[in-house]
Amino acid sequence: MEKRKKIGRRVAVIIIVLLFIVGLAAVYIRVNPVWHAAELKIEQVEKKYQLAEVVPEGMTLETRFTPPEGYDRVEAEDGSFAEYLREYPLLPDGTRLPVFDGSAIDSPYCAAVFDISVGDEGYQQCADSIIRLYSDYFYQKGQFDKITFQFSNGDECNYPRWRKGRRMLVLGDFSCEIPAALPDDSEQQYRNYLKEVINYAGTLSLQKESAVISPDELGIGDFICNDTHVVMITDMAVNDKGEKVYLIGQSFIPAVCFHIITDLDGSEPTAWFTEDRLREEKFQIGAFSFEQKDIRRWKDGF
Repeated sequence: MEKRKKIGRRVAVIIIVLLFIVGLAAVYIRVNPVWHAAELKIEQVEKKYQLAEVVPEGMTLETRFTPPEGYDRVEAEDGSFAEYLREYPLLPDGTRLPVFDGSAIDSPYCAAVFDISVGDEGYQQCADSIIRLYSDYFYQKGQFDKITFQFSNGDECNYPRWRKGRRMLVLGDFSCEIPAALPDDSEQQYRNYLKEVINYAGTLSLQKESAVISPDELGIGDFICNDTHVVMITDMAVNDKGEKVYLIGQSFIPAVCFHIITDLDGSEPTAWFTEDRLREEKFQIGAFSFEQKDIRRWKDGF
């Protein structure tokens, strides 16, 4: 009888140890996401609208879009986020909008598509694409201390700590930081970090990390965000009267490449949205409606 009890205790200990190991493995897998780039479908389609300001041969934001007559681009400092966006490579003019699942869709509002990768699990949607551009800019500049974003629950996911092996354990609305990996400063680990942020951040977290500004203050890098959608100011031009126009970009559900939006609500289709439009109490950008109180600046801006 005593021998059976000892065997039973050993079996129980073994089971407990195995369950502990399985639990640790499950936590490790959960807190260590792995980012994989989707295989995007790049194909041309006949454009529904010919935009007068588009130079088809241009392969960056600055060379693809000329400002409207009488307007000049605002100055962009060397190394600034504005310069980063203006020099961002574009897919060839007339490219259908690539979707994360390998398909491509036609969108009447798509004026140009950024040559940007998208994760294969479809997380890189509207707010996520803006977070991705902010983060990639700082990563390219080596300003790793500025790569930190809130989850929708308000908790912070910090890249410098992630590089040191810290990870975020998320259970519903609860999250906490735990040591769960070895230090790793590789680009793959940076992408893994972004996947975690993108998975748990969104329009609500962007609102928490930003402040409402007036249309007069609106500049490159600012965004227009409500609870369901967000778009970003990607370029800006001004005329002699001080009147401004803007190029505006977005992604959406299902996850597609970040792209410049066409304004179809005026007398002629254009990629440049007027300042007067954004001064209205309620206004339309592409297929989405916003209010003036949705105009925001992330943290300290750029």
